[in-house]
Amino acid sequence: MASEPDPDADVPYGEDLQSPEGARAWADAADRKRPHRFPIRLAIVERIKALPDGARVLELGSGPGLLAEQVLSQCSALGTYTLFDFSEPMVAMSRQRTARFAAAQFVVGDFRTRSWAIRVPGPWDAVVSTQAVHEVRHKRHVPALYRDIVEILAPSGLFLVGDRTPEDDSPRSTALFMTADEQLSALRGAGFIDVRLVTSGDALALCEARTPPAGSLTRD
Repeated sequence: MASEPDPDADVPYGEDLQSPEGARAWADAADRKRPHRFPIRLAIVERIKALPDGARVLELGSGPGLLAEQVLSQCSALGTYTLFDFSEPMVAMSRQRTARFAAAQFVVGDFRTRSWAIRVPGPWDAVVSTQAVHEVRHKRHVPALYRDIVEILAPSGLFLVGDRTPEDDSPRSTALFMTADEQLSALRGAGFIDVRLVTSGDALALCEARTPPAGSLTRD
């Protein structure tokens, strides 16, 4: 008799994002498959606009640079906008897409590793991520990732995370993707404050949170 699948086992990749063909196929289908990515990007842009001039922003899992292009085209006062991704083909696409912006910087790295934050130590005024956090391949890894993000953000730093939510109750979907409530709980557990759901729809959710201000002794 076949054994039951391990609910804590990492979910294997279904796409090869390290190949130029796989990365291009993902980029071509991304907005067509998930139209709610548009309002999520708009919501992120509006929040980045409110940062002070010279702000430093890090995008985790920047993919082909769709969000970066929109932010950089509307937030010209940023000091730097660093795109961090594990896929060389994705980074190549994002370099082409954002070549006209002097603030754009690029780091190839994998936030699934425990030492990823050494590559981008900060302090960052904001960290953003869209449809990438689930690439840790199991939601049990997300709290550790969020604790790392708390450490590299400046006091009162902004974190915006948009990611997939489960589309059904299958073991794969519920292991890989977090509900909006699970996202909010993980953010609070990592030490973020002012945690809230910004928008949701189309099996996507955008959450907003901040690190405690300087001198704060407590974390929600």
